[in-house]
Amino acid sequence: MRPRRLIPLCTTVLWSASLFTAGVFGVAAEGQLYRWVDDSGVVHYSDRIPPQQIEQGHTTLNREGIRTEVVAPAPTAEDLKRIAEQERLQQEAARRATQERQTNQELLQRFHSVEDLLLTRDGKIAAIDALNQTTRDQIRQAQQRLRDLHKQRLTRQPQDPPLPVSFAADVAQVEQQIRAGYTTIVSQEFQKLAIHADFNQLQARYLALKNNTASGSHLSAPPLAPPELANNLVRCTSVATCQRAWQTAQAYVRAQPDIREELSGAGLLIAVQRDEREERLLTLVWIQPPTDAAVSLYLDLECKNRRTASLICTNQAALKARDGFRAALE
Repeated sequence: MRPRRLIPLCTTVLWSASLFTAGVFGVAAEGQLYRWVDDSGVVHYSDRIPPQQIEQGHTTLNREGIRTEVVAPAPTAEDLKRIAEQERLQQEAARRATQERQTNQELLQRFHSVEDLLLTRDGKIAAIDALNQTTRDQIRQAQQRLRDLHKQRLTRQPQDPPLPVSFAADVAQVEQQIRAGYTTIVSQEFQKLAIHADFNQLQARYLALKNNTASGSHLSAPPLAPPELANNLVRCTSVATCQRAWQTAQAYVRAQPDIREELSGAGLLIAVQRDEREERLLTLVWIQPPTDAAVSLYLDLECKNRRTASLICTNQAALKARDGFRAALE
C-alpha cells in the first residue's frame, strides 16, 4: 500500500484563508470592501454600503482583507446631549480651578501671617458688637418706656379718668420695639458664628498654602474651636418643643431671686431684680423672623449700679442665671 501524504497544518490554514479571501473579497478585487452590521446584528461585506446604513458606521478593508479605516456610527441625539454635558462639566471644573487659584493668591496677598488673619476676624466681631451696643441702647430706652406705661396702669386710682384708647396700642408698639431689637441682636449673634466658621476655614487653607509654598519650613497654629451658640440662646424648630421650652424658660426666669417687678407680653417677659447695690433686668424673648422657621429663645441681662450708674453686671448669681440658660432648658 502506498503511504498517505500528510499536509502540514499551517498549509491547511493558509489554504482556507486564501479560499475565504478569494470568495469574499473577489467582488472587490479592483477596489475596496466595506464591512458593516445591519440593525439585526448581521455582519455584511460588500463593495458599497446601503444608503440607510451610512450613519450606522462601517469598516473599510483593502483587497487583502486588512482594515484601513473605521468610521464610527453617527452620534444619536442622546450621544450629543451626553457630549454637551461632559463639555459643560469640563468647562465648569476649569472655571472652578481658575477661581480657586485666584482665591488662594488673594488670600496669600491679603494676610502676611496667621496673626493678621485672626486680627481681621476679631475686627469684624468687634464691629458687630459695636452695632449691638447701639441696639442695646435703643432696647434699654424701650424697656424704660414700657416700665413707665406699666407703672401708669398699676398706680391708677378708682377716681382717675379712664386710660386713653391708644394706651394698649402704645404698649404693643413698645413691646414690638423690644422684640425687634433683640431679633437684630440674635441675628448678629448668628452672623458672628458664621464669621468664626469662615475664618476657621481660612486659617486651615492659609496654613496649607503657606506650607506648600515655603521650602523646608512648616507653619502651624493652635486649632480653632468650632463656633458655638451663646449660652443664653436656645434654638428649636418643632412648635410643640418650642412651646414647652418657652414655658420652662418663663419658669426659670421667675425662679430667680430678688425679683421686684414683672412685665409680660406676647413673646416677652421682663423680670426686674433689685438690691441695695444694683438693678437688673432679665429679659426673655421669643424670636421668630418671618423668613426663618426656627425659633430662638434669648435671655438677656442688663444691669445698672444704683450708685455709680455703671452698666457692668457684677452680681454673680445673675451672671450664672444668664449663662446657664441653655443648660437649664436642655
